[in-house]
Amino acid sequence: MKTKTIAVAVVYASLYAALVIVLGPFSYGPVQVRIADAMVALVPIFGWAGILGQALGVFISNIFSPLGWIDLLNTIPSFIMAYAIWKLRNTSVIAGTVMYSIVLAITVGAMLSYVYGLPLIAEFVYVLIGNLIASTVIGYPVYKAIKKTNLQRRLETKK
Repeated sequence: MKTKTIAVAVVYASLYAALVIVLGPFSYGPVQVRIADAMVALVPIFGWAGILGQALGVFISNIFSPLGWIDLLNTIPSFIMAYAIWKLRNTSVIAGTVMYSIVLAITVGAMLSYVYGLPLIAEFVYVLIGNLIASTVIGYPVYKAIKKTNLQRRLETKK
């Protein structure tokens, strides 16, 4: 793995974790909007650095979760879905962010339902709405704006 890829992954993960922790009241709990999830829409630009950064960022930020170790399990679907977004980069990034939101709504919603004893369907809907706001409503326009500029060439790590 190239040094640039590792460096970008670490910066990505650090920024993701910092956003989640600083915006803690919005990032954790039965109703959440993780603004940091807007970054997942940038995975097609960052490639493997984005995939690894997303997974590492989720892991680090979930260490600080009030729910404890159980929240660390969501690193796995985050990694898988970040990879799926990267694979969909030439087809539809927006479809990837919606799929990411659905899968995370299932896994995070199930975990929150279990921990808080709340209805699963309600948790699924809450997490889905919050994740769609972050990854699709906020993240996708940021992705499009970066893609329209020369900044994309400077940020790309995949070649």
